Amino acid sequence: MKNIWTIAFLLGFLVLTGCMTSGGNKTRIDNIPMYGQPEIVRPDALKQVDQDFIAKVEKELGSREEASKRWWAQGEHFMSQGNIDYAMRRYNQSWLLDPSNYQPYWGFARVMLEQGKLDKGLTYLEKAEKLINDNFQKVALLSDMGTAYTYKGQSDKTYFSKANSKFKESISIDPKYPDSWRRWAYSLYEQGKYTEALEKVEKAKSLNSQPFSPKFISDLNAKLGK
Repeated sequence: MKNIWTIAFLLGFLVLTGCMTSGGNKTRIDNIPMYGQPEIVRPDALKQVDQDFIAKVEKELGSREEASKRWWAQGEHFMSQGNIDYAMRRYNQSWLLDPSNYQPYWGFARVMLEQGKLDKGLTYLEKAEKLINDNFQKVALLSDMGTAYTYKGQSDKTYFSKANSKFKESISIDPKYPDSWRRWAYSLYEQGKYTEALEKVEKAKSLNSQPFSPKFISDLNAKLGK
């Protein structure tokens, strides 16, 4: 059984190129990562729409790479509002503008995780990790990966070691990033490593992290016989 702390925490860290539907269902093609490519062949009409969009952006902003970042930021805005459909559309446009940008893949992962598609989410997180070239952002990406691997560990415990590895790498880059310590505490609780979890709780608190759930702290203390 998946522990309530992992499920609640994983769900908590979330967060204009054609209106075709996919197959016989009603899912808009722009609500699917990379418009469903390569599995779903892009029709010529939409390929032309894509090219027109890219040309317009290049003319107005001069750089597809910079524009990709801007469209990703819009996706993040919609994601923060809980509007995952609009977020996905912006992530797709970000990807279309610059497929080598790690950010849209990170966005795809967040939407997939929000939709309960864990394996797909992990695939996109791993793709983002391969492409990321910004250590400032990598700290948070690795923390997200640690959280997702923790969730996967509920069905395959080998993923717990991957989770620990990502959290460790995250804090090695920035030991003062409180969210990595906080998430690692939750992860270690899931792994049954209660003493280590408490150590991470104390470290997160010392860095003024977001408060832990009182219920979580109570349960952790109970596991430690306090």
